[in-house]
Amino acid sequence: MNPIFRRYSIGIISGAAASMVLTTTMHHGVWSLILGVVTGAAYSAARQPARRAYMDNLMTGGSLGVPLWSLISVIAVPLLSGQMPEWTAEQIRQHFPALVGWVVYGASLGIIKQALDDIAERSFGPELAPQAPQVSVRKRIVILGGGFAGMRTAECLEEKLRTDFSTSLTLINETNALLFTPMLAEVAGSSLEPSHISTPLRTALRRTDFIRGVVAGVDLERRSVILHGDTGADGADSISRVFSMLSASGIMSSKCSSVPILSPIPLFSLRCLPLSLRVVVLRAWNLLAL
Repeated sequence: MNPIFRRYSIGIISGAAASMVLTTTMHHGVWSLILGVVTGAAYSAARQPARRAYMDNLMTGGSLGVPLWSLISVIAVPLLSGQMPEWTAEQIRQHFPALVGWVVYGASLGIIKQALDDIAERSFGPELAPQAPQVSVRKRIVILGGGFAGMRTAECLEEKLRTDFSTSLTLINETNALLFTPMLAEVAGSSLEPSHISTPLRTALRRTDFIRGVVAGVDLERRSVILHGDTGADGADSISRVFSMLSASGIMSSKCSSVPILSPIPLFSLRCLPLSLRVVVLRAWNLLAL
């Protein structure tokens, strides 16, 4: 059965059955039935069928009755009758039975719609989900580094390639955060929270695949990026992973990391904390708080 025809049929039947409540509260039998059928068809078409979701449909349909009451009973009906809507306490009190009717109608609509969905699933099988067209990936772009340049490059590529799904984007960075390094000292001095100067890369980039890792090298001949493996329990490095992601698109590389050079100064690396990572800043914050 056609999914659209199935949803609209269930909505029309559900709306017609639930509109019996409206005919007793709105005192407009034919128009109440028409409103109930139209609302039921729209509700069923907008809701994805789910198995035995009675409570969900009950709450959703009941809450739908409140805006329908305000739009139809309080505003539309007086305007169609040649009167101006009034929001006085007396008039709202007169519309209170209609409010109860709309809420009961919505709750009944949700319950009946769910029951008909379950019956249709047992009789005709589950609704077939629309299959997205399969697009083969022909180009792959790898961005090394998630700093300002890397993140901005990914954002621009997502904008330019928003309709070209044959090109995939991948960003590799050591941490899952874009860090605003000029303000790390303020975090260490407790003037700012760490979350104020960092943005998660996974949530900021919608289409780009994110891989957390340290780049060990780039093999241009094999078109691959080699990442350092995690350190095992025995202290030895595991086998480096090779990601064959590079195509003719090449590599767009940003500043992968900033490594402070501490070797020229004796004992400098033992007594100082380079403010290059948020973890180190938090450690400095804790030391200052002691």
